Amino acid sequence: MPASTFAFCPRDGSKLTLTRIDGRDRPTCPTCGFADFMHVQIGSNTIVERDGAVLLVRLNYGPRDGHWALPGGLVENDETTEEAATRETKEETGFDVALDGLLVTWMRPGFPILVVIYRAHITGGDLRVAPDEASEAKFFPKAELPPLEEIAWPSAAYGLDAWRAYEPPRP
Repeated sequence: MPASTFAFCPRDGSKLTLTRIDGRDRPTCPTCGFADFMHVQIGSNTIVERDGAVLLVRLNYGPRDGHWALPGGLVENDETTEEAATRETKEETGFDVALDGLLVTWMRPGFPILVVIYRAHITGGDLRVAPDEASEAKFFPKAELPPLEEIAWPSAAYGLDAWRAYEPPRP
């Protein structure tokens, strides 16, 4: 079995055996039927809009220190992607937001993360960054977005492209 798979069933503890499912050998529980497919983290971000501009945060940690990112982060086990998006936005920017709908999702094969990006608007709060995550936050008009090499993650660049291309429904 590949190193990234379970050896024992997370539901009942039975030893998993390889079973052919959907053309691939997958670790499967002979007792309950659990099949180990893929382990993916889920990230949830927001495109926070105000006066035609989008809110970005400048990261101040890790290998992307100094790069711009969308507000957001990983989804916890006890929350939905929507809850994570609003929680992370509040934590990183100080703003309470309401989600206006799903804008886009991003995933790259072989890269174990799925990122969902929601359009959002501010409902309250004041701009303040989380000092352990960001050094600043700023609204950027579409024509003044940072260059691609200053964007922290491929998912953020993809989300910004989708935001630039978005046309709201016409009445």
